[in-house]
Amino acid sequence: MKRGIIHGLLPLLLPYCALFCAGLALTLAQSLGLFLPLGSGEVSIEHYQTLIQDQGIRQSLGLSLSVAFFSATGSVLGGTVLALALWRMPPSLRRVGVVSKVGLILPHVAVAFLVLLLLSRTGLVASVLFQTGIISSPEEFPSILHTGSGLGMILAFLLKGVPFALLLIGAVLFGFDIRLIQTARMLGAGPLRTFRSVTLPRLLPAMHSAFIILFLYAFGSFDIPFVLGESHPGMLSIRVFDIFFQRDLSQRPQAMAILTLMFVFAALFAMLYNRFAAYLDGWRRKL
Repeated sequence: MKRGIIHGLLPLLLPYCALFCAGLALTLAQSLGLFLPLGSGEVSIEHYQTLIQDQGIRQSLGLSLSVAFFSATGSVLGGTVLALALWRMPPSLRRVGVVSKVGLILPHVAVAFLVLLLLSRTGLVASVLFQTGIISSPEEFPSILHTGSGLGMILAFLLKGVPFALLLIGAVLFGFDIRLIQTARMLGAGPLRTFRSVTLPRLLPAMHSAFIILFLYAFGSFDIPFVLGESHPGMLSIRVFDIFFQRDLSQRPQAMAILTLMFVFAALFAMLYNRFAAYLDGWRRKL
């Protein structure tokens, strides 16, 4: 049986192993100084040591983590609220909810330019405020983008992340057995306790999955940070781009070392977060 399953998956596994695993192995090798166009060809960890001592890399790591955390958390919370609101709508009005999923079909780079055109000091909102006399010049419009806080990137990731979370959590809600809620209400549970004890536990797996996917995507994303990101400190993906394409070949192992550490972090994060979610679920069941 297992052999049959493996044989059936071979057409999918072979391209995966050839492209992903080979690319990962080459990235790791070049981060250690091997298979490079230039260099001695000896194994060295000096590029990892350089990264650890580089304050700019630590700032980029902090920015990447904060942007990923706030955008993923906001997306999951926003998607949950919208999914609950859509679920409670009369069936005849649920078609309106299709509008909330428009962000899913837009490319990330298009969303980034949309935020830029709306919220920059030469954007639509600043122009409307200036034309209506609310502000005397576009320079008075508060600086939202390129401030070093990553706020513009978080807003762009929210525009893409909320519809995605809505899709995952809404799929669970619309398959939910409404009789469980009716039974809880008949037994005297209030709306809040019914949500906390009946509805929320069934949504948590989808919420956790959405958070992991959105967090890791934002952490390693390139397109939105390229349009809305700051030059210093830039997101880690932008640092990799700068080192790989705009510096000499001798620094290429640093870019590969950053990519290797990002992959290790993503794998560890997904594993630890799943264990944390399982622990929370077990702790909740004991209550």
